[in-house]
Amino acid sequence: MMLDYHDALRQLLASLQPVSDTIPLPLDKASGHVLAADLPALYDTPQFDNSAMDGYAVADPEGNSTRFTLAGRIAAGESPELTLQAGQAARIFTGAPVPAGATAVVPQEDVQTEGDTLILAQPARAGAHIRRRAEEYAAGGTLLNQGTLLDPAAVALAASQGHAALPVLRPLRVAVFSSGNELREPGTDLAPGQIYDANRYQMLAWLAGMPVEVVLSGCLPDDAAITRERLQAASTQADVILTSGGVSVGEEDHVRAALADIGQLDVWKLAIKPGKPFAWGSAGQARVFMLPGNPVATFVTFFMLVAPALRKLQGLPQPEPLAVQAVSGFERLKREPRREFLRAVAQAGPDGRWHVSALQGQGSAMLSACVQANVLAEITPDTPVAVGDPVTIYPLPGKGWF
Repeated sequence: MMLDYHDALRQLLASLQPVSDTIPLPLDKASGHVLAADLPALYDTPQFDNSAMDGYAVADPEGNSTRFTLAGRIAAGESPELTLQAGQAARIFTGAPVPAGATAVVPQEDVQTEGDTLILAQPARAGAHIRRRAEEYAAGGTLLNQGTLLDPAAVALAASQGHAALPVLRPLRVAVFSSGNELREPGTDLAPGQIYDANRYQMLAWLAGMPVEVVLSGCLPDDAAITRERLQAASTQADVILTSGGVSVGEEDHVRAALADIGQLDVWKLAIKPGKPFAWGSAGQARVFMLPGNPVATFVTFFMLVAPALRKLQGLPQPEPLAVQAVSGFERLKREPRREFLRAVAQAGPDGRWHVSALQGQGSAMLSACVQANVLAEITPDTPVAVGDPVTIYPLPGKGWF
């Protein structure tokens, strides 16, 4: 019996444990990696009361004054010794320390000046436009939690606290193989019956956006002994082995037999379209993912299954693909017994909801629709879809979503 996609994803993720090895990385190399331990706040943030605006710091303890005498000027980076008395004000700039005695900062566009007199249209609200010391973080607290994906914002936050290097989970070591005597390297000449190796380069491109190290890459011939030998070597060097093709039961499909021989296959055949001949298991120290040979099936199964598995192995707390609800702009009357993932385009409608249209060219060898798509649209098994029906979509990376 074939396994449904959602059941398969739950089983797959539950079977995986993140890598535990930790390495330090400098800030400029840390983006895209996963934080291996809680990162402490070294300082209060902000470290001192400071102005959130270019304007004027005013001392108005009673909260009813509109005229002040200018008593100084404070720029960012200065350490003012000025103390404002009631009725005094000081010119101040964004990020500059707020002087003692100040009760508020008034934006420069809300004031008038006459000589050394500052005039407000109305009294300033106490505390307005002042960033208070430690209002975001207090020294000794947790700045970033273990498992945080170090995106640009997280790296900037760590830098703002003076951290020069960060403890991260080491990159996954990945081996990437395609399979088949018919495959040739792009840039070489083709003989009759041969095709270019698209799937291995597709997988390498998916991996390029992840914190992984490709340790082996190549094409496996239709030779049982050579296939077994190369996969055996990969099982000692890699955390993950990815293969495309050779997962079926044909006489020349040796990958599945070799992996079953040197390790074990936990799941084979899923009730999804495209991508039915997808398998996973283990060999030596490596987790194994066997993707179909059809390029669109490789595209769908990598995004919907392999990428979540790699995120789990990298220690990310929410590895599942992002699911978004949309309104169907297409109909699909045929009842498909497998869960189907159509290549589609989603856009925001005037009603504030996402509307999705299926692309032409849904064949499992037609990569053109993958290029045009910005989402995969999920079709529930044995369920027709009409225009206006709700449908779940999965945003594809690099297509204007994220």
